[in-house]
Amino acid sequence: MKRMFAELSIEALRAPARRLRRLRRDNRGVAAVEFALLLPLMVTLYLGSTEITQGVLASRKMAIVSRTLSDIVAQAGTAADSSCTGPGMCDALMTTIFAAATSIMSPFPTALRSDSTPSLTMVVTSIEFKAAGTSPVPTSDKLFNAVEGVFRWSKSAAAPNNTAARACATLAVHVANSIAPALTNLPEGLYATGPLVVADVTYKYTPTFGGSTLAWMSTGGVNYITMSNTTYMRPRNWTTYIPYVGGGATCTQNSATF
Repeated sequence: MKRMFAELSIEALRAPARRLRRLRRDNRGVAAVEFALLLPLMVTLYLGSTEITQGVLASRKMAIVSRTLSDIVAQAGTAADSSCTGPGMCDALMTTIFAAATSIMSPFPTALRSDSTPSLTMVVTSIEFKAAGTSPVPTSDKLFNAVEGVFRWSKSAAAPNNTAARACATLAVHVANSIAPALTNLPEGLYATGPLVVADVTYKYTPTFGGSTLAWMSTGGVNYITMSNTTYMRPRNWTTYIPYVGGGATCTQNSATF
């Protein structure tokens, strides 16, 4: 009897060890566990790559919009366009150019955002570099390479893509080529006699999945990324600045004043 109880006790002690060994060799459900561990990482990588791709595409399209605006305006002929009353640019022609450039952003939205701010803004400016002593640049003004940039006219797109145009109350501020573009400055590498066409474009890109994260991380609850691009081009057919006929743009056309 004692021997039987001893054998039962030993068997009772060995049973859990055998079950543990069987459990250790049992590989059922391993794939499910691994999948559950990797799923969050894989989803994060997928969404992240999608957002990066979309963001790069939006940035690329925005840069093409800027280049298109400056390129088309720079091609203005010296003969009057059918849309204008004289040679150069006018409101009707600029409206057509802005509309064509806006379509480049498709399928990205270009209308007003939910916070009533524009998604896409566009401004085109005509600049003329004048030497010291020539109107409207006084000889007393400090010049860069003996010339200064004069904003002859600046035109913003109509709503919902409108924004502040370049002001013409002062001469352009020349800055180092490494300085980011602004509505008041021009890179010093562009300073030379002759005209220039400048297109300033900005786009507010809202990530499809990361907008709420951006809003949470920003101090003002901003859920978008602001992209900007400025393109400079020399006019093809004009040795002076491209005129703007019929009004509608900022700046006067009078060569003796701003």
